[in-house]
Amino acid sequence: MNTKISEKDGRILLSVSGELDTLAADAFKDSLKPLFDRSSEGLAVDVDLSDLNYIASKGLRVFLMFQQEITSHGGSVKVVNATDTVREVFDLTGFSKIFF
Repeated sequence: MNTKISEKDGRILLSVSGELDTLAADAFKDSLKPLFDRSSEGLAVDVDLSDLNYIASKGLRVFLMFQQEITSHGGSVKVVNATDTVREVFDLTGFSKIFF
């Protein structure tokens, strides 16, 4: 699992690639620390999952914690791309209503 954070025109682009399995979830959470630290800025975050092949429930939990932190300060988190496999996991868990 790899993450990349960039910023353009006042929006944050968070790109996540590889496999976000149970073992990678803690590293994923750690990689989001710079954004957690800026959450009070009301960030607008687009999440690109076009190169994410797999996501486990622990990874979904990290996404939910991240979304709750960002939106509690007036920001937004939106998935802008996802593979069919990952989108299906979001659909089955009801997370699509939150992130898409």
